[in-house]
Amino acid sequence: MRILELLRRPRAELDAPLWLSRVTVVAVVVIAAVAPLVSAPYVNFDRSMVMVYVVVGLGLNLLTGNTGQISLGHGFFFAVGAYLSAVLIQNHGVPYPVLIPLSFVVCYVVGYLFGLPALRLHGLQLALATLGLALVTPAVIKRFEHVTDGQAGINISEADAPASTGLERDQWVYYLCLVVALVAYLVVRRLSTGRIGRSLIAIRDYEAVATTLGVPATRTKTTVFALSAALAGVGGVLYSWVVQYVGPEAFGLPLAIAFITMIVIGGLGTVPGVVFGAFFVVYVPQWTAEINQSAAGMTYGGALILFIFVLPYGLISVVRWILGPVVSRIPGRRRDARTTSAVQQDPRELLTTP
Repeated sequence: MRILELLRRPRAELDAPLWLSRVTVVAVVVIAAVAPLVSAPYVNFDRSMVMVYVVVGLGLNLLTGNTGQISLGHGFFFAVGAYLSAVLIQNHGVPYPVLIPLSFVVCYVVGYLFGLPALRLHGLQLALATLGLALVTPAVIKRFEHVTDGQAGINISEADAPASTGLERDQWVYYLCLVVALVAYLVVRRLSTGRIGRSLIAIRDYEAVATTLGVPATRTKTTVFALSAALAGVGGVLYSWVVQYVGPEAFGLPLAIAFITMIVIGGLGTVPGVVFGAFFVVYVPQWTAEINQSAAGMTYGGALILFIFVLPYGLISVVRWILGPVVSRIPGRRRDARTTSAVQQDPRELLTTP
């Protein structure tokens, strides 16, 4: 029982010295940049899929973890981005670099329009509304067969590496995914900290008080929903480049479950936790499928039950628990530490702390 209590306890961020944080970031980026040059194409494929999930997970975690809005329908925006990429490349010859900003804008607008009425709902009602969006996605794709090619799907032959780079296609696509994931990570990290992040947490935990103190709760939640939808759309574009095929069966309910599983297992409300969750949803089902094909389908359900009851704060809490005592003893100048974590602060302190 003592172990279970320790596992269920929330953990503060690692209080690492600045030099160690910078060295760690540089080391991770260098390893990620060198890895595809010495790996087989199928390994680069899996790593690229991790980056795709990271981009989607960052937006969804900002919405669910920081703002408290549960969405099961981000597979729809993911499909919009993927099909937008496939149709414009194959049928209209649009250069593939244009598709990232284009899909971001399109999915942001669609997400904002959907979020306006949907975010008047709360909790289970919002989850059910977005679940309906996930359920109808494959049917909508098949319905517009004249655009999406219906059940047959669309093959994509673009996103080849420029000849001057000397890279293979799998390496080039990996680097595209890595750059987009790094940019998304930095942006979401910035949004989730500081005054904006505290405003989101205040809306999540004390919406009535936050509104009284001047935070436009409805507009903020709608904007965050639109941003998370836009990141899902960008992830869909990257997915179409990695897989080189889009079909309706790839965007059903299992995809929505995978997205939710990712942020729960990584750690709700934590940006680094998304990376752990992305590795989980890409690799763990593959490993269980090698043991038993039917076990792969049980992975997400079993993992969700385990983490909800045993590790409610995700894998990131275990990492912080193990490394915390070691990192705290390393000498060096640290960032200004707050005496109280955001989840424990009074809402007035959350909104007035600089």
